[in-house]
Parts: sequence; structure tokens; C-alpha cells
Amino acid sequence: MTTFSKILLPIDFTECSTAVLSHAKLMKEKFDADIYLLYAMPGSEQYKGLNMDSEWLVNYGHSLKREAENAMENFINQHMQGFEPKKAVVRIGEVVTETATYVDEEGIDLIITASHGCRTAENRIYGSIAEGISRESGCPVMIVHP
Repeated sequence: MTTFSKILLPIDFTECSTAVLSHAKLMKEKFDADIYLLYAMPGSEQYKGLNMDSEWLVNYGHSLKREAENAMENFINQHMQGFEPKKAVVRIGEVVTETATYVDEEGIDLIITASHGCRTAENRIYGSIAEGISRESGCPVMIVHP
């Protein structure tokens, strides 16, 4: 029988992120697994072409990351009482790439993600984030339709 010990929830703090929590809790209990949370956010490098002061860009990037870390803490406090994650991290970079890298680094053996979250024009053209995660990550992916 397949078992899972490390379950990753890539989140974006939307309602779609909360929709996967009941599934994650069931899997955690069934397999006595640890839950890991990951939020990948775009970095300040997206503003480099705007001829802005590099010190301002660095400070802005740090500010965005602090806000995301606060949002992560609030998400855990509001939605994960009774099954807190073993680890919750904020990464700067593209979601699919950061998720695949994190899976390898932590030895994640299952990802549970929503079928959609924040929709952008890029998602509609190139495919969903969930699709990219399932294609690029080296472990099983459970995609939940919220």
C-alpha cells in the first residue's frame, strides 16, 4: 500500500486554498503525515525594466515577502487549528518551478492543490498552475476542484 509522510499544500491565500484543507486533514490523519505549506510569489525583478532605483526594488521585495509571511501566519491561525503545518515557507519565484524545487529539497511525497486559484491571462493561455505542478513535480499530485 502506498503511504505518504510529507504532504505539500501550495497555497495562494484564496478561497481555493482553503478548499483543499479538508482533504489535506484526512490524508494527514490517514497516513500520520506532516503537512508543509508553500506560497511562491513573484519577485521584485518584474519591475527591473521600469528604470527604478535598485535599492528601492530590494526594499520593495523584502516588504512583499514580509507581507506574504504575515499572510501565511494568518492563514494558518484562521484555517489550520488542530493540524498546523510542520513547515510553512514563502519563496520568491515562479510557482511551478518553486514547487518542484521544494518537493525535491524536502522529500515531499504528495502534493494536494486546488484545480484553480488566482486566474491570470497567462494561466488561460499556457495552462493552469495545478497542471504545471502535476507535470513538473516528481511526486503524485491530488488536484481538488473547489
